[in-house]
Amino acid sequence: MAASKPGLMRHEWLVAIALAWLLMLFTGALANGFSGKDAAPALQPALAHHGADPVKLSRDQGALLLPGQRNVEAVTDLHVVLPSSQPDAPRWVIWMGRNPVDAVSLRRDAWRSQTRGFFNPLGDEGVFPVAFVFPLPVGWHGPVDLELRASSEVRSQLRPQLMREDVAIRLERRGATISGMLYASLFTLALLALALFSAARDRMFLAFFGYATITLLMLAAVNGHLYQMRWFAWFAAWGVSGLLALAMLYSASLLQILLQYCGTRAVRPRLTRAVNGFCIFLGLLAAVFLLDLDRLSPLLQTLAALSWLAVCAASLALLIDAVRRGVHLARWLVLLSLLSTVGTMIVELTMRGYRFEMDGARFGYQVSLVVMAAIIAVGLINRIGEYRDQRDRERLARTDADRRMQREAARSDLNAALQVSLRTCKESEIEWVALRLLLDRLVPHLAVDRGYALVEGYHGLDLFLAAPVENAAPARERLAARRLPLKRLALNAMPLQQPVPVTEATDPAAMEAVVPLQIVAPAWGVLLLERDGVEGFSTEEMTLVGECARLTLTHIEQAKAAISLRRSAELDALTGTFNRRTIDLWLSRSFGESTQDGQPLSLLFVDLDFFKAINDKYGHACGDHCLREVAAKIRGALGDGDLLGRYGGEEFIVVLPRHGGAAARMVAERLRADIEGLPLEWQGQKLKLTVSVGVATKLDKETRASSMVDRADKALYAAKRGGRNCVHVAPAVFS
Repeated sequence: MAASKPGLMRHEWLVAIALAWLLMLFTGALANGFSGKDAAPALQPALAHHGADPVKLSRDQGALLLPGQRNVEAVTDLHVVLPSSQPDAPRWVIWMGRNPVDAVSLRRDAWRSQTRGFFNPLGDEGVFPVAFVFPLPVGWHGPVDLELRASSEVRSQLRPQLMREDVAIRLERRGATISGMLYASLFTLALLALALFSAARDRMFLAFFGYATITLLMLAAVNGHLYQMRWFAWFAAWGVSGLLALAMLYSASLLQILLQYCGTRAVRPRLTRAVNGFCIFLGLLAAVFLLDLDRLSPLLQTLAALSWLAVCAASLALLIDAVRRGVHLARWLVLLSLLSTVGTMIVELTMRGYRFEMDGARFGYQVSLVVMAAIIAVGLINRIGEYRDQRDRERLARTDADRRMQREAARSDLNAALQVSLRTCKESEIEWVALRLLLDRLVPHLAVDRGYALVEGYHGLDLFLAAPVENAAPARERLAARRLPLKRLALNAMPLQQPVPVTEATDPAAMEAVVPLQIVAPAWGVLLLERDGVEGFSTEEMTLVGECARLTLTHIEQAKAAISLRRSAELDALTGTFNRRTIDLWLSRSFGESTQDGQPLSLLFVDLDFFKAINDKYGHACGDHCLREVAAKIRGALGDGDLLGRYGGEEFIVVLPRHGGAAARMVAERLRADIEGLPLEWQGQKLKLTVSVGVATKLDKETRASSMVDRADKALYAAKRGGRNCVHVAPAVFS
């Protein structure tokens, strides 16, 4: 995020330099266009005034103030003195600023000038005319009295000036240049907005396109140039009403684009609702203007002026609030809004008869509006940078989320595999199976070419695993030479990555990640992952390896603990044989299997003879020693599938699946003889032990294992009563 700010700042400086260059061009054009060097002296004061209706003259008697009434023509007499002209000298012309008048003309006796109008431009007025120009006949000289006639629907002022024709042409060209620059700038901004909308798909740029387009149309209409265009000539039918309608639409579009630019919608909902309501009012007012209601024209014009002042106030309120919130370039927009407001008021007051000695007043506010649009465009371009930063942040967040998901998926996959595999594998194979699963999951997931696990002294085991397996033999020899450095790394618990040679004869051609296994010393172990080439392992990859290694070791310890817990729950702590609960479960299972497959099942009850006397004479420690030795002897005499359990005290039970009565009796006799010959010593004294054995074989009619246990128990007691140290087989029924 921090790395993107300098680039953004450089971009803003480039845009600022380009904007300064445009401002310099505008300033230069204005300075050349209104320097006043070519301006001619004002006309002589008028001698008389007459018209159909009484019309007051302005304070400057060389100006004509129009009352702003339809079909009412104002007339004033102009008195000028023309010096004698040389044959090749430029003609004298009367030059008047291009105000929104319906018609204006000059007369002298039988001479009539062309009638010119703001809304009906003639073809000889040039591309972007800025004034009404009336050439005077070449032969005129000395005092000349002219009659100026004009009519307009809007209150305005005409200020005639006498000048040479070449001066008027230069003024026209400079005005056309300024107008062209304004229109070209707005056109470019509108085109840029379309391009930005196409690229970013943000409706703000589409709104700015509408704002720039309406601004272009309004300025072209205010300057009278809109009506020269073939496709917009029909708009002249509305006259001043159409001009005011465009001004209202511009005002609404300005407020809407400022709402979006300043971010007011999100932080000032009440202000946003008020501005939106005012924009709806401006739209309705524009529609009323287009109805062209003659009787309401003065009232509507006054309402338009008040609405424009309200628009200026609303714009300033939005921008000042944006300045307080630190919106980009809002301070400059406040300044330009003030300049455009002041410029508009100067033009309006000038048209109403007040004279301000300020060159460039006509184009000053227009330049402010265009520069304001350009600054808004710069701010929107800055928004693109913010959107790009936000998109980059979101992309990084998505990438990080994807990595976390992949890492979690790899851990989950390894976790599931470890749970399934370690649950069923033998205790002696737990470490090997777990480390094999670890390598088999990491090598393909990390796009590793080779992986090794080296462990020494872990639960008394030394292990070496390789993936792929065919690399085991050469890798074992290569890593044997690095045993001590690897052991130091493992004991220091310092993971690292380093370049290594694939073989001893080659230059380093692979990157190796060494991840110590967290094994309690003095045991140690490491994971080694090799990737061909010079590309190292990322932090995410090293983290994943460490997490998977810890997960694997945790599962190993849990599997070991589970086996230990299961052993403690199933086995008798003293003798290591099954306890009574476990042997009962196995007997029930064996009884069910015997019933299902029709195979025989036998049961032995083994009881030590005179065991209480041993405890009383030598102590319980000696008794425990005898029980352990007897249990070991019995366990060693049994075959695969046979089960031994301590049933309580000095009594053991033996389950013999697939043993009939004769086979069970043979096993019982062998056990009795083995125990009788068992050499036992306790504290230097020899001990003699014998056992009595009761044998019972499952009967076809028996449906419960408890009945067979009961018969074996009765057979045991029969052996006890028969003199001990003997085997007794349970008959079908005991009397």
